[in-house]
Amino acid sequence: MRTLMTGIAAALLLSGAAARAEDQDPADQKVAADKQQVVTDKQKVEADRAKLKGDRATDQADREQLAKDKAAGNTAAVTADRAKLKADVAATRADRKTTREDRAELRKDRKETRKDEREDRKEDRKKRHGK
Repeated sequence: MRTLMTGIAAALLLSGAAARAEDQDPADQKVAADKQQVVTDKQKVEADRAKLKGDRATDQADREQLAKDKAAGNTAAVTADRAKLKADVAATRADRKTTREDRAELRKDRKETRKDEREDRKEDRKKRHGK
């Protein structure tokens, strides 16, 4: 929750700083939009990590319950526990895939932001030196 609030605060600060900038050429606007996208992607990745942590805890609890039911000799419960564990593991795998995709998106957006910032600095240097 703290990271989510920090991310929102950072997004507000970035958007406020972008609005106050004196020189609002298209390159500056693109850099600001890219930074906002990076913040959004960071929030998605953090939410995915929290979900994975919960999924791992659920999987562990399912495994413990399965072990208890096996020890008790309750075959009906063992069958149900195996089915639940199988479904939960499938959900965990899907969440891992989503996390990987979101992290890749974050890397791509960071790379694009760096590229746009370099282009913006290059453009600003050309303006200052009259080239």
